Amino acid sequence: MTSPASVPFVVCRENGVVRGFSVMATRDVSHGLLRLEGDRLVAQWSTARETSRAGWEIRVDHEQGPVRELELPLSRMAGARVRWRLLPWPPRWQIVLRAADLRAFEGLARELQLPLSHPAELVLDLRAADRAVAREFAADLSLTLAEEAVRLAEVEQRSVATLTSPTLPVIVTAAATPVPRWRAG
Repeated sequence: MTSPASVPFVVCRENGVVRGFSVMATRDVSHGLLRLEGDRLVAQWSTARETSRAGWEIRVDHEQGPVRELELPLSRMAGARVRWRLLPWPPRWQIVLRAADLRAFEGLARELQLPLSHPAELVLDLRAADRAVAREFAADLSLTLAEEAVRLAEVEQRSVATLTSPTLPVIVTAAATPVPRWRAG
């Protein structure tokens, strides 16, 4: 049995505030995993937050969030591809998930605090070492979606054939039971 297709991803967010003579910088890094499980796409991630404060004192706080999970039905997915982005700097590999429903990625984008440049695409950064795994994941997702489309087409074809096939009237006749002949003797 083969293991389910999965690909790791990374989401980084940074925020900085300068107030008077103090500086506060926050960096959130979410490490996650996309996995195919049957008829759904499962996203799991955990976010580590580093908060740096500089003013009268210099302080760095670290906190690790719990593992979170969100499921997306594959019926809302249209495909995936892996791309190389040179800009914005620094260059990086990304996986682009395409949706068949504009509401497909709303929950995941909200949870990961990701801006969606288009509601039908979710773009996640990859480590360079994971690009081959990401291509395999995209191929597995495409294959799963194609198999589901074929299955649905076959079901539809069977239901159409059942509805359009002529029904012949059924004639039921009672069979006569043979009467035994007795010889008188």
